Amino acid sequence: MSEFQTKIQEAFQQAQTRATARAKEWEAEARKVLETLGDRAQAELKVLLQNAQKGSREQINTLGVELEKLGKKLQEIAAKSTSKAEASVNGATPPVATPPN
Repeated sequence: MSEFQTKIQEAFQQAQTRATARAKEWEAEARKVLETLGDRAQAELKVLLQNAQKGSREQINTLGVELEKLGKKLQEIAAKSTSKAEASVNGATPPVATPPN
């Protein structure tokens, strides 16, 4: 009976050794996959940040253009109201200004 028990113990140890080796192989593969995914995630994050910075620059540029247009319109309105005020003081009709295109 002890010979049978010894064989069972040896078989169990061999199976355990093979399972441990296989688990270590799987762990190494999983680490490789996670490392690759991590690198991809970092690259994607970098691209997203670059796009956000580019978008912000474009939005600021567009905002600047719109503010410039608004400033010109305000200047035109101020010029019209000034000429109307002067005309009412002088009693003359103000000249009609055509806005530039």
